[in-house]
Amino acid sequence: MRPFIRTIETLELDGGSLCLNFVNTVRSRFEHPLYEFIVSPDDWLRWSRRIKLLNDLEMERIERYASMNPVKAASEMKEIIGTREALYGIFHRLVNKETPVSQHVTLFNKELSHALGCLKIEFNGDLKINEKWDDTLADLLYTLHPVLKSAYDLLVSNQLNRLKECQHCGWIYLDKSKNNSRRWCNMKTCGNTEKTKKYYDSHKTSIA
Repeated sequence: MRPFIRTIETLELDGGSLCLNFVNTVRSRFEHPLYEFIVSPDDWLRWSRRIKLLNDLEMERIERYASMNPVKAASEMKEIIGTREALYGIFHRLVNKETPVSQHVTLFNKELSHALGCLKIEFNGDLKINEKWDDTLADLLYTLHPVLKSAYDLLVSNQLNRLKECQHCGWIYLDKSKNNSRRWCNMKTCGNTEKTKKYYDSHKTSIA
């Protein structure tokens, strides 16, 4: 069986939460240096479109901005990746029942404060509340707002005891199985790869 190879086009969305899918935009957390799927603003916008992070009009606005302001967009891309690594650090420590480091929490709080300052609510005809982001903004960091809100919602939820770390690639995910027993982010990818490796190793040992 050929091992599963991740690309930005085939990158699974197995985190169980938007913010965890964002954290998992590297090939493996056990590789050093990390293999990054999202390096440039174009990569980020392509991934954002794929997961429908924003609506089409918002995406077109951000894409125009990135095209007209390549230097600013590149700088904002570094901030996006820095935020991702802070979120990874927070969730990784929580998986291991450890207190997140203050540097990561401080950065997250800074970004969260900016994001929530751009959040509004609207009432529709059925008196249901819709969340709406300030659509007068147009920089690349605008795309981070729903991700940061997702991280906040997860951190204050009662689901933190279901956070897991994939044994094969180190991705972080919410285990939504009934008995909370998932060992891999995805059974068809990392699960099969790990089982194939164990079978090969045991077979090789029996022959030796």
